[in-house]
Amino acid sequence: MWPFRKKAVAAPEAPEPEMTFDPFLGDADARRLSRLLGDRDWAAARTIIDDPDPARHSFYVGIASTKSGLMEWIDDAVRTDPEPTLPLLVKGLKAIGWAWEARGGGYADSVSDDAWKVFAQRLVVAENCLDDVLDRDPKNVEALVGMITLANARSKGLDEIQRAFAAVIAVDPTHQDAHWSMLQAVCRKWHGSSELMFEFARERAAAHPGTGLPVLIAYAHLEEWLSRKRDYAYLEQPEVGADLKAAAEQSIWHPAFREGLETPRLWNAFAMAFAMGDNYAEAERCFARIGDGLATRKPWAYYGKPGKAFLKWRDWTRHKLEEGA
Repeated sequence: MWPFRKKAVAAPEAPEPEMTFDPFLGDADARRLSRLLGDRDWAAARTIIDDPDPARHSFYVGIASTKSGLMEWIDDAVRTDPEPTLPLLVKGLKAIGWAWEARGGGYADSVSDDAWKVFAQRLVVAENCLDDVLDRDPKNVEALVGMITLANARSKGLDEIQRAFAAVIAVDPTHQDAHWSMLQAVCRKWHGSSELMFEFARERAAAHPGTGLPVLIAYAHLEEWLSRKRDYAYLEQPEVGADLKAAAEQSIWHPAFREGLETPRLWNAFAMAFAMGDNYAEAERCFARIGDGLATRKPWAYYGKPGKAFLKWRDWTRHKLEEGA
């Protein structure tokens, strides 16, 4: 019998298959950047981060600002760099994640008083750095995106988050991370509602066909699935499947779409939404592009252990296609 049953509640847990996620998405420069940061070679690292292409620059800033151990030495880079805006940016963005490390990922009532204090202190570090960056460069889009995350972390409310988002799209109307952060802010589990979430996703997708933004619709449906206690019947509705197909046609399958470093994140989001909604042919189009090396933790972590989730849904999709589903 096939070991994965979509709605099984009593099936024994299978051993977790081996799955390796590549945080660099196959990009050799990103891998080298991580190595240079591990060696604390800021001068060499910044030559990669300071890429003239905005999308590549954003990707490399993300790699740098999530590097473990960075806070131990980045102040040296700030002091010695003749133009410290970039190391300040990386430090500020890293400090937001550093703050969440202190807080932990549990509900607010599970966080100790000491952890709250450290969380708040580290967010101040982040805010000071990002403020300094924006004083030097008011249109620094990565710092502006950081302000969205910071406003959310500090529970500033939806109005403040929307102002931060507006500042980003005034500079870069299709910035992927800014839109992801805003979608999270307007979903039910944070500051919004299902209605507000779908309104945001549809408005931004319609405004920018041929880009990655229509993936917001896939993420909105996955968020709705989560909020409904993982109700597969929701994703299996024909109208949801049609909505997902239309979104993919306006994004990864649009004739004007141009692939970039972060395109695998789009393939993975659509693959998960299609597979869980029984749209197997569309899911396989995405799985084929992902291959064995471009799976991403997000959104598979929505299901549970991301490596196990990816392999189960990919194999289930292919099994169903072999059955003629």
